Amino acid sequence: MTNLISVSSAPIAGFGNKEYYDLIGTIDVMKKVFRESAVDGFELQLEPEWDRESAPLTDCAFADWTRIPKYTTEEVVELIKSQDLPILSVHASRDVGNYLCSDKERDWKKGKHVIYDSLLIAENSGAKICVFHLWDTWKASFDPQKVESMLLEVADQFPKVKASVENIPTHLEGYTPFGLVKSFEHVTMDLRWAAMYKELDAFESIINRIVNVHLRGSLKESKWVLERSDFDFYEALNKIRDEWGYSGLLTVEPEGRKDGSSFESFLEAMHTLKT
Repeated sequence: MTNLISVSSAPIAGFGNKEYYDLIGTIDVMKKVFRESAVDGFELQLEPEWDRESAPLTDCAFADWTRIPKYTTEEVVELIKSQDLPILSVHASRDVGNYLCSDKERDWKKGKHVIYDSLLIAENSGAKICVFHLWDTWKASFDPQKVESMLLEVADQFPKVKASVENIPTHLEGYTPFGLVKSFEHVTMDLRWAAMYKELDAFESIINRIVNVHLRGSLKESKWVLERSDFDFYEALNKIRDEWGYSGLLTVEPEGRKDGSSFESFLEAMHTLKT
């Protein structure tokens, strides 16, 4: 079975000289990429900057987030569906884990609301997978079981969408990224974080529960390169796809400098994944 090839929406905005939080501009770039038959679809990345109620908890690239256009869940779905773009997965707001790992009950409620909206957008846009950064990467103390229960409480309302947890970095004592995700029913494996923690091979033991692989890479001569890693980008891809027999979704997350001048190199690099 051939893997479906996807690309994350936010990083590719730069290839159209747009910002990651510019939804309209990002959609224009997505349409351009899809016309070139470079992907089977997209991972729609939802941004906390679109939230009318709360300022982003994590770094915002724009000095005044209030000046960034805001969108409801319904407006996001309507914009995507009006362009007939295939959404293979949705990536929840990067702030969701900060809310869930807070010491305040009102933040837990907000976090569950973010989960609900993300799954609703996934369901209504036809995506089968929704990716979550489920914890605060810098927090040294939180209850992972409680965080998991808050996800499941909401996810059970969306049986058609796989709520997938990504192996993001952690400062939780006694845990590694793999240690935190290995018990979840659905997992998204990020190649960058697997390389950083030297945990790539550990994921073979849960390959049947991996539903999405984030292929992080920088462009170099129209190919993908994984910087600061003990293994090569394509070496890892071959291991995951050929040795482990993974047939699920592959989602590219371009790193490094991106602008209109590198768009053609990006397209060529995307085509190397289909061989």
